[in-house]
Order: sequence, then structure tokens, then C-alpha cells
Amino acid sequence: MTSGIYSFALENTLNEIHEVCPDLRNCFIFNENGEIVAKDENTSEKTMLLAIDSFKSITDKADFAGGVDCITLESNKGRLNVSHLNNLYVVTVTPKNAEKDNVNIVTHVLVSTILKLLERIAPAPLKWGQGESLTLHFPHIV
Repeated sequence: MTSGIYSFALENTLNEIHEVCPDLRNCFIFNENGEIVAKDENTSEKTMLLAIDSFKSITDKADFAGGVDCITLESNKGRLNVSHLNNLYVVTVTPKNAEKDNVNIVTHVLVSTILKLLERIAPAPLKWGQGESLTLHFPHIV
């Protein structure tokens, strides 16, 4: 199984989270090296790179305290949440009045379930944008 399949499954999961949590504006996943693993349809690459760069500057300063498991930033316009999950960081952006607990619970349950399922099928490194395609081969039944 290739990392393209992981990204495909995770991107579909992120897009489905929007169906359950319509308040969710943006959602994406990156790894500990800052590489984008998956993104929803609403999030631009520029937005992700800016968020990852800002997050890296925070984590660099937090390393002395054992790292970062979760960061929530709130402003007048909205809320950004970054959670550490299975060597990945899951980022969600919501309006300030959104039900943050609902978004966080749904995101963590769905993403961690998909990650566990993918790890059981076949472990592979996670990278986004590999340009790989999925080909399924079915044996002929006689």
C-alpha cells in the first residue's frame, strides 16, 4: 500500500468531517517533519504552509518542556486547534462560536480510526502530493 492511498483515505475523512461539523472551515494533517499528509477541499496550500511554519516556531520553543500535544489559539474571528495524534498533527479552524468539543471529538475519533485501520492494512510513511494513483486488481472468478 502506498502513501498515496493513505492520503486519499485521510483526505476523504477530512472532507466527511465537514458533513458532520458544518462549522469547520479548514482541516489538514501534517507530520512531525512539517510535510503535508492530507487536506480538506477548503484549505489552500498557502494557508497550510503558513500554519505549519507558525506552529514550528512554537514547538521549537516548547521542546525544553517536553513538546506540544495540543495548542488552541482563539481570536475575535475564530479558533485554530492543533492536536498531536499518532506522530501527526491535525489542524482544525472554526468560527469562534462553533462547538469546539464537537469538532475536536469528531475529528479525533474519525482520524484516529482511519489511521488505525490503515496501519493494520499495511504500514507506510505518510506524505501528501505524491501523484500516485490507485489500481485495484481483482482475480477472475471461473
